Amino acid sequence: MIDTVILVVYGWKSVQPGTLSWVFPSVATAAHAAHAMSNAVRWAVVTGTARRSQDPAADLASARAAGSVLLENVE
Repeated sequence: MIDTVILVVYGWKSVQPGTLSWVFPSVATAAHAAHAMSNAVRWAVVTGTARRSQDPAADLASARAAGSVLLENVE
């Protein structure tokens, strides 16, 4: 069972604040949060809690390579 997940938002419609991430208790709550952010168009839900480094894009690439991405939207 997955205890926590990370929502990583890396693509935006207009304002581009960069890659941002938040920890959530489940995939469902992370996906709900992503859908609530109407400006977020590219995002992923990843297993784990400690993937916060100086390069979130590299962290996401590593998560994809490891099969840790549970859900992704690449609109």
